[in-house]
Amino acid sequence: MIHRAPDHCWLLTTVVGAGIQADLKVFSAFGVYGMSAITAITVQNSSGVYQSIPVSSETVYSQIETVVTDIGIDAFKTGMLQTEDNVLAVSEAVKKFKMKNFVCDTVIKSKNGRYLLDKNAVKTFIKKIIPLTDVITPNTDEAQVLTGVHIKTVQDMKRAAKELVKMGAKVAVVKGGHLPQGDSITDVVYDGREYILLTYPAVKTENTHGTGCTFSSAITACLSKGLHPLKAVRVARAYVQGAIENALNIGKGRGSLNHFWTVR
Repeated sequence: MIHRAPDHCWLLTTVVGAGIQADLKVFSAFGVYGMSAITAITVQNSSGVYQSIPVSSETVYSQIETVVTDIGIDAFKTGMLQTEDNVLAVSEAVKKFKMKNFVCDTVIKSKNGRYLLDKNAVKTFIKKIIPLTDVITPNTDEAQVLTGVHIKTVQDMKRAAKELVKMGAKVAVVKGGHLPQGDSITDVVYDGREYILLTYPAVKTENTHGTGCTFSSAITACLSKGLHPLKAVRVARAYVQGAIENALNIGKGRGSLNHFWTVR
């Protein structure tokens, strides 16, 4: 989640190069104050996720309540929720505390194929979380799981984005990084009225660890500063492009994005 200028808070998991560690770096890069509620502890490095231990839903809810009722927030995001109980706890907290500017990073699977949202929690996630979101940011694999739309083209991405808005999201961003598109990458944005295609050059690098977390956090930071959601998405996507182009070649697997690439 975020409280403008110096405050901000949100919900995720602890990982090297991604998750909360990436989110807090992004918030700092955008000059907002980040806070967190831990939903799971992962054993992870640049090569993949090896273990994930969920935090109890009671503790997740209490973390949110403690921050919201003290410092307050201007925007927030969710990432890995893992369990159905955590999905329900977050949904309840968002409604009870009237939390606004909700960016949902739909963390369902890791890049190495490990499920990060229990399969029995997906239907609950669709019913309880998606209708609360201001901006939802699935990649094509996650969009397929959530909507049932088989995605092979940009037109399919449009169909999935439209379906996500029908499910209740105000703005859907279907990311095209997992879809072969030649020398460019196109993300599809839909707000219930129009489609916006954001196209950037494809970067030849394996160092993309934490891309989804980084993008959703950047949108959240922009919303906390008062940007319109569509403008927030554009600014965040440009920031991510720079972070990928200046990515860090660290670790034995996928290196991390450079979240402070704008700082010279």
